[in-house]
Amino acid sequence: MESKDGGKAPKTIVGSIFNTHVRRIGIPRTFIGGGLMYLSFLEFIFIHLTSIIVLWRWMLSPFFGLREFRIRDYIILDRGKIEGMTWLDRLNCEFCGYANGTARLWSDQLDALAAASLGKGKFLRKLVVGVYALLLALFSAFNFIFSKLLFAVIALFLGYHWASTKATREELRATNYAGGWSPPMRILLRFAKIYAQTLSTNLEQIESSWCPLKHLDSPTAVLPLHHRNFLDRKDLAGALELLKKDGTVSPRKPRY
Repeated sequence: MESKDGGKAPKTIVGSIFNTHVRRIGIPRTFIGGGLMYLSFLEFIFIHLTSIIVLWRWMLSPFFGLREFRIRDYIILDRGKIEGMTWLDRLNCEFCGYANGTARLWSDQLDALAAASLGKGKFLRKLVVGVYALLLALFSAFNFIFSKLLFAVIALFLGYHWASTKATREELRATNYAGGWSPPMRILLRFAKIYAQTLSTNLEQIESSWCPLKHLDSPTAVLPLHHRNFLDRKDLAGALELLKKDGTVSPRKPRY
């Protein structure tokens, strides 16, 4: 491929990463598994608009005075500034930033709500919590089923590991997660947290295999824990070598 000035056009970062996976597991698995990941964009848009904006920012935070989380501290869209990136590279890196930031923000909001107790007192407060619970149940159930089905197919092609909901459920029970709430609300918050934890585990495997480059340093950025395994933004060659060898920079290696 030639550029306008007659030289070779730069190879895309996503193309380089794609090719390393092709050499490991073949074109069909890489193409189908990698392509299906883009469908999850609908899931994160749904979480963002419903759980983060409508349920938290418009309902719980102003009505009960709960902490307001700054979205820009979580959704970090800065890896598109890496030198030499094409528009396709930027699309992929910003997609990872948006997905991981959305998942981490929602999980932190659930933790803040689990530690609070908003249903006591006036009837109106109980009503608002009841409406929130109903909507959260509907949104979480729909998203959880969609997420499980989609990741099951992606994992089948790319060799990723299934997140254990049993282990997360036992951990939440052992730490008495949302213990200050009534049993129905406690069950709902734990279910939502299981979904959030499962989503984070799935994203860790995907991002560690497809976009293992660090964000810029920022004192306010809240990043997923798995970013500590990532390489410097300038060390694409090192990242490609790791992906070529293990398929990921994560300690959780793909099955194939």
